[in-house]
Amino acid sequence: MKRHQADNKYKWDFSKLYKNSQQWKDDLNLVIDKAQQISKLKNKLNNKKEFLIYLTLDKEIDFIVAKLNQYIHMYDIDQTNSEFQELDALFSNAMSQVAIDLSFVTPEIIKINQEQIEQYLTDSEFESYKFMFKKIFKKSKHILENDAEELLSKIERSRGATAELYDTLSYADKQEHKLMINNVEQLVDTTLFKTILEDSDAIKEQELRKQVWDIYFKNVVDRKYSYAKIYESILLKQTEDFKVRNYTSALEMSLFNDQVTTQIYEKLLSVAKQSIDVLKDYYLLIKDKLGLTKFFTTDRELKLAKEYNKKFSVDEGIAIVKESLSVLGKEYSQNLEIAMQDNMIDYYEDTTKVDGAYSSGGTGVDPIILMNWDDKLSSLNTLAHEIGHSVHTLFSDQNQKYPLNDYPIILAEVASTFNEHILFDYLYSNTTNKDEKIYLLQQRIFDLVSTFYRQIQFADFEYSAHKMVANNEPITSENLMKLFKDKENEYGYDIFDDKDRQVYHWPYISHFFHSPFYVYKYAIDLVASYKLYDDFKKGNNNIINFLKSGCYKEPLEILKDCGVDFNDNNTYTPLIKEIKRLTLELKNAC
Repeated sequence: MKRHQADNKYKWDFSKLYKNSQQWKDDLNLVIDKAQQISKLKNKLNNKKEFLIYLTLDKEIDFIVAKLNQYIHMYDIDQTNSEFQELDALFSNAMSQVAIDLSFVTPEIIKINQEQIEQYLTDSEFESYKFMFKKIFKKSKHILENDAEELLSKIERSRGATAELYDTLSYADKQEHKLMINNVEQLVDTTLFKTILEDSDAIKEQELRKQVWDIYFKNVVDRKYSYAKIYESILLKQTEDFKVRNYTSALEMSLFNDQVTTQIYEKLLSVAKQSIDVLKDYYLLIKDKLGLTKFFTTDRELKLAKEYNKKFSVDEGIAIVKESLSVLGKEYSQNLEIAMQDNMIDYYEDTTKVDGAYSSGGTGVDPIILMNWDDKLSSLNTLAHEIGHSVHTLFSDQNQKYPLNDYPIILAEVASTFNEHILFDYLYSNTTNKDEKIYLLQQRIFDLVSTFYRQIQFADFEYSAHKMVANNEPITSENLMKLFKDKENEYGYDIFDDKDRQVYHWPYISHFFHSPFYVYKYAIDLVASYKLYDDFKKGNNNIINFLKSGCYKEPLEILKDCGVDFNDNNTYTPLIKEIKRLTLELKNAC
């Protein structure tokens, strides 16, 4: 089903936030006004009264911005909507101006000194801010003088505009492409793409899978030079930023806020490479069970349970997610009901709607979810995943004072992937059908290896791409394609027979453009969540306390309190053992 055909309850409705665009614009102007009020406090923050006025105004801005930002998510529903294009541009421009107006704040605070700031906060409504300011002072050597920070803020809008070009190229300028399949012309959208790759005849339709793959990524490949140039601009900006701010690398700069070391990042890559035979064993099992003489990358998603084509409607998915997650208790289920209210989740895909899925929250607003439902198990998993983010947001808001409620992304994916573990065990334990068990096993393995090995492969690619720029190596479409291909081969793709293929499709991974050094978090958080789930099954329930933690201390310290230490090899072991176990169970089940 397409979004425009769906009942309104399956679509976002933000009328409770704003009745119309003019109300939204009025609030945007209010934010600009409050930022200007703060700017008048320049050189006055060493006075307690003025300092607390600044905190009050800043908090008010944050609450309003959360509403503004939530409302313009409607632009993701239709990238051609001129009204929301305007609001998105106004918002970006305003946030750029606000950043300029407030650019003096952090340098001025650092000059005051940490002890005095903590005295200002003691016995005030802002006492919960102490940890936030502790982090600011920890970052002090990377903060520039007032004039330099203001200059960077003034040019940030133009320096960051290249990422917006990516969205325009990927969505607004996206062209539909069709293919004749069994004498019927069909639109090659995400649903058809997945159907062909997963359910087509293993031997007879091997070439069809290649054709569908090429057509699906045609928009990306046809614009490969533009994507390469956009990515080069992003890499250059990252490189300039880490040098200006006195970091040793773009990686260190990106990891700093979460206090993750480059050693932990590199350890994650190393663990994946050392255990890569686990991934290869799974791929080769598919080749063996389907009797393929030649084995191509477009064959790796083929299903072994050919007689099982179970579909899940949105309503069925909602019911299953609620029932499976009930094991987490009453408190969790209450927040689950809030997160799954009508109009808070936009379920169905459409031509100009952005791909993928996400949960988005903010101070003072309930979290929302964007999806592209395709009736497959993957959509059910995605719903459980994204609802994990939303419930995490609700727990954090309910149990931590602002700003300690705003947990970082490094913790976010723990909550979401934990739900996937529960969902699989629920589905697997509630069926006796052999084909369904095979299907569930295979999908589970695919999800785990895609989140762990595949995301680490992406993380290694962007790590290497950033190094190329730092070392003044040329960034071209051909070089990026070759780098991506090399990384695929390092992470298990050397077993496939289409080693001569060209992989210009790499730009479809939007995180490279919007969130550098983000994808590793999917993998490392999967490691953490499975360790927590392994403990949960043994009776050690730390997950609810984790969800309530927000960011009252450094994220890796929160995880360490729950028994997750990324410097310890034993933290990675449960996940890798589980993938091995599931692969063996799948082999015996077929």
